[in-house]
Amino acid sequence: MSFWMREATLQIGGKVYGMDDLYFEFEVPFEDSDTLQSATFKVYNLSEATRKGIKRGSAIILNAGYEGDIGAIFVGKVSACSHKHDKTNWITSITATAAMDEWLSAKVAKTYAKGSTAQEIVSDLLNIFGLEIGEFSLAVNKVYDRGLVCDGKVKDLLKKIAVDDCKSRFLIRTGSVVISDPSKGISNGLVLTPQSGLLLSGNEVEETVIATGADSQKSASAKGEEGNYVSRDFLLNYHVGPAEAVAIQSATLNGKFIVVKGKHTGSPRGAWKTSVEMKPA
Repeated sequence: MSFWMREATLQIGGKVYGMDDLYFEFEVPFEDSDTLQSATFKVYNLSEATRKGIKRGSAIILNAGYEGDIGAIFVGKVSACSHKHDKTNWITSITATAAMDEWLSAKVAKTYAKGSTAQEIVSDLLNIFGLEIGEFSLAVNKVYDRGLVCDGKVKDLLKKIAVDDCKSRFLIRTGSVVISDPSKGISNGLVLTPQSGLLLSGNEVEETVIATGADSQKSASAKGEEGNYVSRDFLLNYHVGPAEAVAIQSATLNGKFIVVKGKHTGSPRGAWKTSVEMKPA
C-alpha cells in the first residue's frame, strides 16, 4: 500500500499532531488478559516548550489507519518520557500505559444483599466509577446466596467476580472494559484475505507456539487442548484487538480464530502492520 495512504494522529496532552505535521513511530502491543498494556512511541523534533510540557500522567491517544478510515488503537497516559539530542534531531521516547489504571485502582467498600447476582454486582461496580463498557456478558451469572462484601480495589474485585467466580474474560481494550465468555471472541465480522489487502500473503507461515515462562508450567494435556496457535502479519488494522474473532481465508489457512495477542507497529515510511497470534475458535 502506498505510503501516502497511511494516516495517523497522535495526541500528547492537549495537542494533536498528524503525520504531515510530525514524524512519529509507535508500537502498541495487546493481549487477551486483564493486564494493562503499555505502548512505546518515538517522536521527532517536538518544540522545546512541548518537550518540557510532557509529564507523567499526560494523556496520549493514537488513531491510525488509512486515508479516510482511521480509528483508535491506543488510549493511555504517559508513564515515562526521555529526550535525546542526536545530531540535528530531538528524539522523544515515550512509554504509556492504558488509561484506566486510576479508576481500576480506586477502592470501594460496599456490601451486597443476600441473593445478589454477579451481573448486578459487576454492573454496579462499573457504574460507580463510570467505566466505559465495550462488552458485558458473563459466562456464568453466579448467585451469592449469602450476599457479598466488596472491599478493595475495583480491578481486584472485578477480576475475582468475573474471572474467578464467573469463569469470564476480563480485559481493557482501547479505553473500555470487556467482560465476556472466554470461549468466544469479540465479533465485528472481520474476514482477512490476501485479495482484500488485509493479509500479507507473502508471510503465510503456520506455526505451533511453544510455551515459555509461566506457560511452560502447563501440562502436556492442557497444551494439547489449546491446540495449535497460528501467527499472521497483515496491513495495520485498527479494528483488530485482543479477543477479536476473525475469519481467515487464504491458500494455506481457512477458518475462524480468536486473537490471543499481537501488536500494531507503524512509522510514516517503515512498518505499518498488525501482527497477531491466534487460536482456533
